[in-house]
Amino acid sequence: MKKIYLVLLIFVISISNAQVGINTSTPAKSLDVNGTLNVRREIRTGGTTATVGAAGSAGQLFGVVNATSDTWKTVQIANGTGSLSLFYLNTVKDNVGVQFTQTGNTGIYNIDAPYNATNWAYIPNATDSFVVTKTDNLSKAILSFQTTVQLTRGAGTNWASGFASYSCGIFVEKDGAAGQLKAVRNDIIRGAPGAYRAYNLNVVLDGLSAGSYVVKAACTNRNLGTGTTLTHIGIGRPVDTTTLNTDMSQSTLTTSLLQTY
Repeated sequence: MKKIYLVLLIFVISISNAQVGINTSTPAKSLDVNGTLNVRREIRTGGTTATVGAAGSAGQLFGVVNATSDTWKTVQIANGTGSLSLFYLNTVKDNVGVQFTQTGNTGIYNIDAPYNATNWAYIPNATDSFVVTKTDNLSKAILSFQTTVQLTRGAGTNWASGFASYSCGIFVEKDGAAGQLKAVRNDIIRGAPGAYRAYNLNVVLDGLSAGSYVVKAACTNRNLGTGTTLTHIGIGRPVDTTTLNTDMSQSTLTTSLLQTY
């Protein structure tokens, strides 16, 4: 009987000070089960001799990263079939911008109209690309274009307060086709020479079919005045460096692609 107790004591000591493997000769943890484990109640982590470990909450997953970081984690996933998940997120920036020195086309703009370099000018680096892989025509892209617009006097003018109108829009190229206007917004700027303001354009492109897409931000001049009222404007570019520089005037374009889960 003493021998049995001695064997049991040695077994208990070995368990408390060594790794135990079930169906494995090289256990990676204090207890390593190579097979199916059935737990009827709780698995608790992070406990000590004085405190009870955490059992996690409903919906959490047990994550193992390294020897000291086993823990319960909350993972955000879409709520079932048909929900949208984020597949792509990116921001590009441009500090070149464009400048306009005369009045342009003040007419209306039509969605899906092709890009026309006579009327529009691309912001050089405010462009991004992504690929839609889902074929259910439920994918959408959310675009946010931000820039700075500044005005100054035209050549030979001496006005104290100027005015200019302009527009910016988003052109989309699909599978290598020519760009088409998908969103546009007019705005105005007024003030003393060197005055500037922020411009924002938020766009949602719905019902995207599968394919490769390129999105580009472009701007155009509308009414910049004439003669003694002529105004020059810079979009994403300073035209009066006494009040604005390239870091302050830069443009950004953020693209988020959502597809069904």
